[in-house]
Amino acid sequence: MSETELKELRKETKKFIDHADERVLRMVYAMLEADARTEATDKYLSADQEAVLNEQVALYEKGEMKFSTWDEAKQRIISKLK
Repeated sequence: MSETELKELRKETKKFIDHADERVLRMVYAMLEADARTEATDKYLSADQEAVLNEQVALYEKGEMKFSTWDEAKQRIISKLK
C-alpha cells in the first residue's frame, strides 16, 4: 500500500471511529491493543535470547554451525533411542 493510500485509509478510519457506537469502539480498541502487544513481543528478544542468537550467527559466519534437514535430525534421534 502506498503512503498516499495509507493516509487516506487512516483518514477514512478516523471518520468511522468518530461516529461509531460504544460496542464498535470497544472491539476496535481491543484489536488495536492486542496488535500492539503482539508487535511488542515479536520485535524484541530478551538479552539472553539475543546473546544466543548472536553466538549462533557468529558460528554460522565461521562455518562452524551444522544444519540438518528434519529427516536427518529425526533419524539421528531415533538411532540414539535404540
